[in-house]
Amino acid sequence: MTHIYNSWQDMPPVSEQITMPGSRTNPDFFVARFLLRPGRKYETAVKLFAPYEHVRDPHPEGRKAAAHLIKSAAASGNRTNAYIYLNNRFEGNAMESIAAVLDEAGATNCV
Repeated sequence: MTHIYNSWQDMPPVSEQITMPGSRTNPDFFVARFLLRPGRKYETAVKLFAPYEHVRDPHPEGRKAAAHLIKSAAASGNRTNAYIYLNNRFEGNAMESIAAVLDEAGATNCV
């Protein structure tokens, strides 16, 4: 069992969740879901981003938080498994957002 970090309409930013005492509940793994920018409604994101062809609203704070999580997992020397999900409604195009996060994290070999 582990806490799941969530970037969602009614949640504080993941960057804040990370700093909350006890937020990392399992040293072996964690999960993060970057689904929406905090404060944005799902329906608004669908209307703003469809047909999800490219990033339309970059979210630097969210990208930085995702990169931080990747770096923390990598720094554990493969002792921590990280499951990080990022979808189209986060910025408008998941593949471009993922590439930007990996670039920010300096990750060259992630699966």
